[in-house]
Amino acid sequence: MKPLVKEALKINGELPGVIFIGAIARYFHTGNLRESQDLDFAVIKPLSEEFLLSKKYNKFTENKKEVWRTPRGIKIDAYTKDVSGIPINLIIKTATKFKIGKDVVTVIGLEALIVAKSRAQRDADIDDLRILARLKSKEIRWDVLKTITKDDTEYQTVKMTMDFLAKQ
Repeated sequence: MKPLVKEALKINGELPGVIFIGAIARYFHTGNLRESQDLDFAVIKPLSEEFLLSKKYNKFTENKKEVWRTPRGIKIDAYTKDVSGIPINLIIKTATKFKIGKDVVTVIGLEALIVAKSRAQRDADIDDLRILARLKSKEIRWDVLKTITKDDTEYQTVKMTMDFLAKQ
């Protein structure tokens, strides 16, 4: 098992209400892991500094920004309000559960992941969309994706992009 996946499973056992997003979510949906330096997740309820410290998570200042790391030194980013403009309540409502051995991990749903990646538009996100389109295009629930996009123009753009990437 890849180190980042092992770390995600440890976080899953240590912190309540975690929904993984980002590169690790791509892995859970596709089995294809992109190298990443951190683990991103949304939380159902914000985690207090005291709680994180009690679990041996560490806070640092790096490049003038507050950064949290797991007890094993992996950087984490916790989202409490939205993920790329998608409200947390919608992330929760459309989340997917994956069974990994004896663990159950909650991950951003395929459709919300696609919208988040489409909005971010970094090179890594475009690569993620390409992999998602190739491997999961037949599983996309377009009715769900439509409820996540902000309007019909964004929906049509995402749909055309995914159709195009699926054929590459």
